[in-house]
Amino acid sequence: MKLWDFFHPPERNEIAKWANKSRLTPRERGQLNQKLDMLERLGFEVAHELDFLDGPILHHKHIYKLVIHAGRMLRPLLCRGPFDNTGEMTLLCGAFEKDGGYEPDGAPGQADENWSRLKKMGQEWRVHHERF
Repeated sequence: MKLWDFFHPPERNEIAKWANKSRLTPRERGQLNQKLDMLERLGFEVAHELDFLDGPILHHKHIYKLVIHAGRMLRPLLCRGPFDNTGEMTLLCGAFEKDGGYEPDGAPGQADENWSRLKKMGQEWRVHHERF
């Protein structure tokens, strides 16, 4: 499984921006890297079976959340593909889960928007995943 990050040209990796802006602790970064490594090695189906990949999210049929229990509940939002649904996943935006909702508010909607942009604009709107 190949991992990609949504990239908003000219120079904005949305996932890296979220990680930096959110001031993820070294522990949170380590746990995030560990889950992404597992996702890359095990693939979509196994990750979904092991419950560290959840979804699709209600009202967002292409969006899944990575479940990471750290100091805060990290929930990066991602999709299969979208150009190769069997061999790749794209991280669309970062989020936290708190009190049954998402921070920032509307994160699933933003992930859906990013998915639509990616489908419309093409592969230049993503880059190979950068570790945290």
